[in-house]
Amino acid sequence: IPDFFFERQDRTACKRALGLSDEKTIILCIAGNLSEERKGGPILKQILRSSQIENVQFLLVGQNTDDSFGFPNVINLGFVSDDITLRIAYYAADLLLHPAPVDNLPNTVAESMSCGTPVIAFSTGGLPEMVKPEKSGWLVDAVDAKAMIAKLDAILVSRSCDCLRESTRSHAKSLFDSASVGKSYLEHFH
Repeated sequence: IPDFFFERQDRTACKRALGLSDEKTIILCIAGNLSEERKGGPILKQILRSSQIENVQFLLVGQNTDDSFGFPNVINLGFVSDDITLRIAYYAADLLLHPAPVDNLPNTVAESMSCGTPVIAFSTGGLPEMVKPEKSGWLVDAVDAKAMIAKLDAILVSRSCDCLRESTRSHAKSLFDSASVGKSYLEHFH
């Protein structure tokens, strides 16, 4: 993770830069192709359609070949390739939604955490090694949209994502900071 991702940004300024609401919870979802099944496209679509998720604004980053993502509470930035805009999106968000049914060590999760933005993901692949429940986000055991929606609803009702920004950043720093990673490689080499 580039070191500048750990530098703090003004969240309100980031929200305004992207045209996001100050009054709503911002849920960010990033994938190269948001419609792709292996990235959780069908699950994301069900979440976006859910009437259970209220008073939120979804910020999508990535290609979208499915026109049905045009919901009124969704802003889609399309594919973003520059780190500055990505970092603004991570800081503007209250929560990163990672709906992929299986993933190994996703960069989006590492980048989000380095910006202090907690993550909700399925408890599969390498995600349990990255996301520590109630410290840097939440893991959902059942890989389906209903389970993810229920967990999202509980998080939104409790406003618990507000409390995890510092612990998320600290956890990310322990895992992804360039000095820590370099030291780990050096120790492994020796």
